[in-house]
Amino acid sequence: MTTATADQVFRFGGFTLDLAMGTLRGVNEPLFLRPKAYALLSHLARNMGRVVPKSELMDVVWPDVYVTEDSLTQSVREIRKVLGDDMVRTVSKRGYMLAAEAEAAPEITTQPIVAVVRFRNESGDPADEAMVDGFAEDLINGIARFGTVTVLARNSSFSFASFGRAEWPQIRARIGADYLVEGSLRRQGEHVVVAVSLVGIATASQLWGDRFQSQGDGLFAIEREIVEQIVSRLVTRVANAGLEQASRKPVTSLAAYELLLRGFAMLRDPAQTDQRSAEALFEAAIAKDPNYGLAYTYLGLVRALDGEFGRASDSVLENARDLADKGLALSPDQPTGHRVQSLIRLYMRDHEAAEHHMRIALQLNPYDADSIEQMGMLLTMRGRPLEALTWLARGIRIDPLHPHWYQFDRALALYMMGEYRQAADALELATRPAPWIRTRLAACYAQM
Repeated sequence: MTTATADQVFRFGGFTLDLAMGTLRGVNEPLFLRPKAYALLSHLARNMGRVVPKSELMDVVWPDVYVTEDSLTQSVREIRKVLGDDMVRTVSKRGYMLAAEAEAAPEITTQPIVAVVRFRNESGDPADEAMVDGFAEDLINGIARFGTVTVLARNSSFSFASFGRAEWPQIRARIGADYLVEGSLRRQGEHVVVAVSLVGIATASQLWGDRFQSQGDGLFAIEREIVEQIVSRLVTRVANAGLEQASRKPVTSLAAYELLLRGFAMLRDPAQTDQRSAEALFEAAIAKDPNYGLAYTYLGLVRALDGEFGRASDSVLENARDLADKGLALSPDQPTGHRVQSLIRLYMRDHEAAEHHMRIALQLNPYDADSIEQMGMLLTMRGRPLEALTWLARGIRIDPLHPHWYQFDRALALYMMGEYRQAADALELATRPAPWIRTRLAACYAQM
């Protein structure tokens, strides 16, 4: 009898069974088995290709408990329903065998999985239940639009709302989620108060929490603003948690997603001046997973940023555009791909194409602060600074801990309108002490 080690991962027939994580995945989604069926599949996987006697299976799955063969048959039926009838073979009068051969499959990039459970209704009015459930469902839909995390559907996540924190680590094996979003909603007259927490399920520890309160008079007027702020911050916190885990590992052991996170963090670091390290990480992510569209997208971005602000050569920009095109071909509905392609086209002075891709990015994900801010920058470059300031203000509101370039782009719009004092104030808020910030600050003071 083979005993599983903590790092055993079995791949067979397009499925991945991770015994350490307690998860089962298909090609693009998590799959779910009840605990006994999962334990049965785990033992069959440990004994891949061997006929496992029924008595052995019953001893392993139901230790110290008397059950009939009917319990075993029901668990086999459940496995076949999920994996297909041919995956578990019945050997007459002997037992069962996992028929598929183990695969040495290339790495498939797995994104963090988030479950948004039903929010608590703290208004005390049963009539508000539909509003509370609808709010949580809006969060599910908003998170899904980013395309950088996998969010479980309502039917899966809402069924676990009544479980306490002590049970969350056990629930992880059933729903396959890495993070859980919980919260409450309370209506006070025409105002709404929302509390949200992001929890790491494995440790039942809170990673982030905040409260949001409506300021307007209408009950639903504030909903979009609250949802877009929560969604943007949740996705950022999930990425930060993944980056913190990845930073503890040597680069050689990182998965493609973790390599991407490290490279992306370097691009956003105001103290980072060497982009070659980020470029190497994106290249390593592609080597790990040649079909990872977002890795090609960010590799194109880092090459377009060579020399900063569009000073890269035509050949470099063409290469960046081609990489971004490949990223979109692999992930056509990834809004970040269109946002990056928009920036590259702007550097190439193809302004119509830049705005075209930017509007697609916003259509795919209207919650992304970086896309909202970049639309403001693009409109400034197209000579529409007043319109740009509306977009820039919205991006800053959604992401109050924004990167340095938010204020830099806002300063450009203000400068174009002749608001030199406000432009200088914005540049003073741009925390990166780069030469191109200081020269523009000098230009503002020269105009006063």
